[in-house]
Amino acid sequence: MLHHAFNPPERPRMTPEQHVERLKQELASCQTTMIDMQSRLAEARGRLGLISKIVGDDARCRRAPGVAWAAVRAALYAEPDRLRDLRPDAPIL
Repeated sequence: MLHHAFNPPERPRMTPEQHVERLKQELASCQTTMIDMQSRLAEARGRLGLISKIVGDDARCRRAPGVAWAAVRAALYAEPDRLRDLRPDAPIL
């Protein structure tokens, strides 16, 4: 067993076509991951923008801290498809 750790068995060489196909599969996987990350980033930006507007209204936060806190929590935990319905001036969401 230790022999294989230091001397791994020879793998069969890939043909150029096989190598290109493997690279295409890796590229497709990376593109899918990038698209997913871009959508998550856009969602996070939307949440942070909404939270920024909520806490930026200092008078409202001082007047009704519980309402402001509830609005922040709603911005953090709302389902992504409901984010566009939330507004910083909304009451408890």
